Amino acid sequence: MDGGRRAFLRGSLLTQAGRAQEAQRQQPLGPPPPWHGRLTLETYCPDCTHPCVSACEPDIIRLHPAEHTLAGIPWLDFSAAGCTFCAACVDVCPIEDEALDRNGTPPRTGVALVNRETCLAWNGVICQSCLGRCPVKAITAKWQREVQIDAALCNGCGMCISACPVDALNIVRQVNT
Repeated sequence: MDGGRRAFLRGSLLTQAGRAQEAQRQQPLGPPPPWHGRLTLETYCPDCTHPCVSACEPDIIRLHPAEHTLAGIPWLDFSAAGCTFCAACVDVCPIEDEALDRNGTPPRTGVALVNRETCLAWNGVICQSCLGRCPVKAITAKWQREVQIDAALCNGCGMCISACPVDALNIVRQVNT
């Protein structure tokens, strides 16, 4: 029996907190590994041995936990490091699909977004923690404040995420990238 059905039968979906918890359980914890974003990973990954997890040089590929709707599906955890687009994950991936072609430009995993309410720079504190971490220089600041992200330059590598002292940055997956 799936978790949503179990939650319904227990009555936890009758409360606002229960509905919020179920909605959280159904959301991906992060973007999929590079080169895998165009694939339906729910089809390929549940029965996989996940060699991508151990092959990842920056050690940022995680698997959704068993209680999650996407259990066994890999995602990128940017809490300690970002993606270097080294392609080690795609080199060991057993999926045989032309969407995994690593020749050419690295794919975009998403785009960074700034939460202006929690960002120190947007709240009058001079903070440039994320500026130097962006390898493509997609992050700039106006007047040493007001962090701006150029969505056209941002490749969603997540290097800026762990640098932020207040977790004001997030990578949002872009569809059709």
